Amino acid sequence: MKKLHVLIMALGFIATTSASAQTKIAYVRIDDIVSVMPELAPEKVDMDTIGAKFIQDSIMPTVNYKQEQYNQKIKDYSDTTKKLSDQIKKLMLKEIQDLQTELGGVDQYLQQVQQSKQQEFLRPYYAKAKKAIEQVAKEKNYTHVMNTDVFLVAPEADDISFLVLAKLGIKLPQQEKPAATKPAVKTNGN
Repeated sequence: MKKLHVLIMALGFIATTSASAQTKIAYVRIDDIVSVMPELAPEKVDMDTIGAKFIQDSIMPTVNYKQEQYNQKIKDYSDTTKKLSDQIKKLMLKEIQDLQTELGGVDQYLQQVQQSKQQEFLRPYYAKAKKAIEQVAKEKNYTHVMNTDVFLVAPEADDISFLVLAKLGIKLPQQEKPAATKPAVKTNGN
């Protein structure tokens, strides 16, 4: 019985060791890959304007209406405060405060809508990058590919970002090297 237990433990250790030997992990900077796609070059796409038309056409009319309501209620309140009962004043103040609260969160809401529209716009580009990552991983026998922010330390050889860029046909501009300065040549007469 004791021999059987030792044998099972040894087989488990061997199975675990061989399974981990087959795991090959790479990492990639998918955000960087998407950001250098030629289709998203700043001269072609202004990311700050994505979602702006939707916001202007769909959200701003409501915001403007609520702003007008707010301004009118403030005016009505200030014009009639002496003529109204305390109960009606409280109701008017409550309406004003509710509108003020709604309008106070508009900037954050607009930012969330714009970010959502940008993510929706970028979705096909991320899908394209993911497909290239999967192809490179398969070609290089990687079983797992993670985003760089998962690792604090990782071997540079397992960064497949440049391989993915090559798979996508994206060439990065060469870093310009400063021109080497030539020493001044002295002539005999000078």
